Amino acid sequence: KPFTEPISGITKGKRTTARFQRAVTWACENFSSLKGVQDAFKCSAWKVYKSFYEQLELRQRQNKYPVPQKIGIDEHSIRKRKNKGVEYATIIVDHGNKKVFELIDGRSKSTLEAKTAHLKGFENVKVATLDFSTTYKSFLKARCPKAMLVADRFHVQRLLTKLVNKFRLRITGDKRKPGINKILLMDSRKLDSQTRRLMHAWLRAYPDLYEVYQYKEALHRIYRIRGREKAKRVFSNLLERMSKSTLSEVQGLRKVFKSWREEILNYFNGGYSNGRTEGFNRKAKLLQRKAYGIKSFENYRLRLLNECR
Repeated sequence: KPFTEPISGITKGKRTTARFQRAVTWACENFSSLKGVQDAFKCSAWKVYKSFYEQLELRQRQNKYPVPQKIGIDEHSIRKRKNKGVEYATIIVDHGNKKVFELIDGRSKSTLEAKTAHLKGFENVKVATLDFSTTYKSFLKARCPKAMLVADRFHVQRLLTKLVNKFRLRITGDKRKPGINKILLMDSRKLDSQTRRLMHAWLRAYPDLYEVYQYKEALHRIYRIRGREKAKRVFSNLLERMSKSTLSEVQGLRKVFKSWREEILNYFNGGYSNGRTEGFNRKAKLLQRKAYGIKSFENYRLRLLNECR
């Protein structure tokens, strides 16, 4: 006959104890293969799978808390369906606790608004770091009216380094030129005097590349400035110099800098960056490779939140 009295440690309707399920979860996190967990606990693959994800879901419910005051947001690809293109997930990182706060299936503004409607505390966010995504910028401005949006320093500098590389390819015509490419993209302060002198002598023969290179170096100098007001003046001078350029690529880049001016300058209010978010994106990619792809987004979400806690 079925038991009519509740027994501590055995959930209603279960055939195994909570202690057994926790042990299986520990094994899943530490063993190299599912077969090893099955052999160690003498149970089916279904039981391992069921116990593991139930325990991850329980951990997630127990660790719930409002949206933190300092967050980072970014996207990464999760799968590529046949004839449907690449699908993306949005990751929200808690900078204060150095962990992933939430993972959302999709990156459109409507999807983000719908799938974060249940989360409390967006109105208390003070700092939000992001890359040059207009979607995330619009979403954060709507959901976090008090937040200071900060454009990631790496993505700002990458706009000019990519432009330097583009003009360099027009000259060398080969992507496999690690020597000059590395020297051009490196901060000139890290070069010895002879290398710097030879590089400038070579650049003078190519005025368009030399002009873009000087903008790149000016941006490096801006990020070494302490204090927003001084950085604002120097950044304005850079935009003024770029306005006089005859290169269409430089004019296009100047428009991007102008539209993201406040977010770029907000970096100097505390030095916030999206580096931690990019690091968790890397961890997400490693998790995908380890799993040989993703079938269930919800299970992937639980795994990532568990790995990055």
